[in-house]
Amino acid sequence: MTLTQSIFHQNTLFALFVYGLSIVIVLPLFVFIHDKLDNNFLQLCWDKIGMPLIRAFLIIGFILLIYPINFGLDTAPSINELLSVDDKRSSFLINMIFLLTFLFPFIPLFGKLDEFTIPLQGILCSMIIFSWLCQGLKIQNYSLFPDFKVLALIIFMSIGTHWLAKHISMYTGDYLDKLFHREGFKTLSFKAVVLIMQYPVIFAFGIYLGKQIP
Repeated sequence: MTLTQSIFHQNTLFALFVYGLSIVIVLPLFVFIHDKLDNNFLQLCWDKIGMPLIRAFLIIGFILLIYPINFGLDTAPSINELLSVDDKRSSFLINMIFLLTFLFPFIPLFGKLDEFTIPLQGILCSMIIFSWLCQGLKIQNYSLFPDFKVLALIIFMSIGTHWLAKHISMYTGDYLDKLFHREGFKTLSFKAVVLIMQYPVIFAFGIYLGKQIP
């Protein structure tokens, strides 16, 4: 399966719809809970722990929905089969994506580059699932790290698609603010649009991994 076929696959489009709908539901709820907390410390904890955890669940849910299409595969052992091998796999996946989301802002230089947040989440999640897939298929010789050409493509696409998402959400946010006579839709629309713009980055990496499957 080619990159284009994977990107426009019906499972991918369904996963994008579910993700966008989840953003529309979850983010206003997050803001509502934040405003209800009458303690600055609790609000800080909710911002620094609650939001990264929510984002981790959202990106993991997206990756699970597009598996194995994200690797360019039509058929593969189900995600339930991969997770059922070890009871700790689900918690390990959640913890790793949460830690990446939580710690990324503190990484020197890269921490301020929002362009790479979602791609790195998706790439790490894909790496973990792909390693389980290879174990399940008894494949020993595989690499989880892209070559220079794929890495350059990932960086270029991450920056370009993030820029597009930023500008699209700016116009849609302003329109929705005026339509509903309230502010805040710019942030909401950006959170929903950014994955829709950046998910090809995750697929570009996944297709590279999937080519190693005989």
